[in-house]
Amino acid sequence: MNNLAINGGEKIRKDPFPAQLTYGREEEIGIEDFLNYKNNLSGYRGSWNKAFMGGEKVKKFEKEWSDYHGGCHSLAVNSCTSALIVACGAIGLKPGDEVIVTPWSMSCSATAPMWWGAVPVFADIEPEQFCLDPVSVESKITDKTKAIIVVDLFGQPFAKEIMDIANKHNLIVIEDAAQAPGAGQNQLADPLAPPTPTGLLGHIGCFSFTQGKHLTCGEGGMITTFDSVLAAKCALIRNHTESVLHEMKRVDRPRFDMTMYSQIENGIGMNLRMTEINAVIMSEQLKKLEEYVVRRNVNANLIYNALEDIPFIKKPALRDACYHAYYCQPFLYDNEIAGVHRDKFLAAVNAELTGEEGRPDRPMIGGGYIEPIYKFPLFQNRQHWGIKNVDYSTVNLPVVERLWKDDFFLSMYHNLPLSTEDIEDISKAYHKVYENMDELI
Repeated sequence: MNNLAINGGEKIRKDPFPAQLTYGREEEIGIEDFLNYKNNLSGYRGSWNKAFMGGEKVKKFEKEWSDYHGGCHSLAVNSCTSALIVACGAIGLKPGDEVIVTPWSMSCSATAPMWWGAVPVFADIEPEQFCLDPVSVESKITDKTKAIIVVDLFGQPFAKEIMDIANKHNLIVIEDAAQAPGAGQNQLADPLAPPTPTGLLGHIGCFSFTQGKHLTCGEGGMITTFDSVLAAKCALIRNHTESVLHEMKRVDRPRFDMTMYSQIENGIGMNLRMTEINAVIMSEQLKKLEEYVVRRNVNANLIYNALEDIPFIKKPALRDACYHAYYCQPFLYDNEIAGVHRDKFLAAVNAELTGEEGRPDRPMIGGGYIEPIYKFPLFQNRQHWGIKNVDYSTVNLPVVERLWKDDFFLSMYHNLPLSTEDIEDISKAYHKVYENMDELI
């Protein structure tokens, strides 16, 4: 009999799953109030005056973010990609510098240094936490290495040993926390010490507020650091460095302490600013962060527990003293035990839960995440002047290659407002395929 939906059998799930809606009436009221009393959609000016740091709502949101993250400097931008580019400029990257990056993340985590002419150097990842592997990172350090860009992948903070390596070699760590707002790690010897929030585990952190993230205003990002000089440099790059530095010299302008601003090593800036409406939305979104992260943790653990009797599916390791934000829910898959390749198994599970009668937009479970970034045409064909002398065709990192091809998959169901019945359906779909594996062989 053909029991599996992929073979024409009846599906487990017939009703749509609830949507991932992170915004509601609170954001609508905030926008309405703003539009009723303000007509200035951006408070920025690209010159050295009181509008250099943005409008009232941007400044308010930055303060709220800073307060939430222990009083750090916070600078709102229009995306996490912009945040990474700004951070790379603020640390003074120049042509020929090397930056160690992950092969497994959104591509901008690796390409941001290239905007300043620096060269990405790929290190391998951990087999169960999926962040940069400290041993591989240290093996890639040369006399040209200037920084490490770490990613809190899928919501788990990066290995704190990387900070020890960075301090040993006098390197800057840029933390891409796009997938991990609300996560953290205890970095102290005292096991009862509160965790340090993501975005502050390195020297400078970057967050994303794009669609689909924990918090969103459509497009947006944030830079965090406790270093006031780095914060000043980020502020300049975000908002037309060259124009602002020129304006600073005019005798008819108010005099400010220029000490921090004069230390910037490049003279060029961009317009990477957040709008006032986006800041209004994010002020409301921030109030919900803890709730959203708790929900993702609860759902993820319920799903892990529901699948723990399937012998070829394994919950990955959680780093010691860490709190996970679960942007995605990762799983390890043992093809040898299963006797069926991951991709074939997942296609069958998705068929039980998605499609015209289920969730029609896309499958919520996928294998392999993304192809390692070094395999992209940009690197294989050296489509940028800064890497024309680098041969990425020889890069072969065994852990990421194995996970991508065979031994890993992701689910996004945990980020929905699931009921007990929803989680039962998800569990039933996996178990139905498990119990009918002979249909896939």
